[in-house]
Amino acid sequence: MTAHQTDHAVMEDSLEALGDRYDGIAAELFDRFIADHPHYAPVFLNPEAARERMTRETLEAMLGLAAGEWWVDHAVTNFIDLHHNYADFTPHDYAAWFALVIETMARRAGADWPAGASAAWQRQADGLVAKVATVDRNSEVPVRT
Repeated sequence: MTAHQTDHAVMEDSLEALGDRYDGIAAELFDRFIADHPHYAPVFLNPEAARERMTRETLEAMLGLAAGEWWVDHAVTNFIDLHHNYADFTPHDYAAWFALVIETMARRAGADWPAGASAAWQRQADGLVAKVATVDRNSEVPVRT
């Protein structure tokens, strides 16, 4: 089994472990992201719609990357194109969002969160951030540390 296949398996296990504790996560994530990045609050005209889609597509992209899915590069480009309609989100902003998603899932799952799950999710998040940074319209915005 490759590292990606192992990551994909543990990531799926972690979603199963999260179970019903997933309910309401999108609202929590979005509210926490906006609290940490209040300058982005005005750009989301319909936060209720954005938060569900952002959460679902984030999880799908990370799982897709772990599974080696062909469509992930297109999804990243779509993320960037869509978000540039609102503001100039940087690779750092994506990294902050992904980290928040992982931390929140782990916290909600508690003791049921599988060993190695956070690291597996983070490896995929790092891969997505690297892809975001290579898209031409983001190349002038370096990842902030």
